[in-house]
Amino acid sequence: MRILYGFILSFFIMLPSIAGETTTSELLDEAQNSIKAAFESGCAKLAPYEFSKAETYYYIAREETSKLNTKAGDAAAMKAIEWALKAMSKRYGEE
Repeated sequence: MRILYGFILSFFIMLPSIAGETTTSELLDEAQNSIKAAFESGCAKLAPYEFSKAETYYYIAREETSKLNTKAGDAAAMKAIEWALKAMSKRYGEE
């Protein structure tokens, strides 16, 4: 449980740096890592809606970035991270 709180807290502490000076590829990496962490904690089975939303936003982020639409890619990557966190929160019963 402490790990989840630490993960969420570190995300919100790092949010200003993510939004301001982080590159698109770093955001995509962070989204991928968030989804991986959610998958490994069992969110695919215990919070399927939230997990699927995270994956979908990640695919949208990659697609938009491949079209050089970095603002839309960044926004979708942030949404992927947000939904991965929601999945983990729901998985651990902290809605």
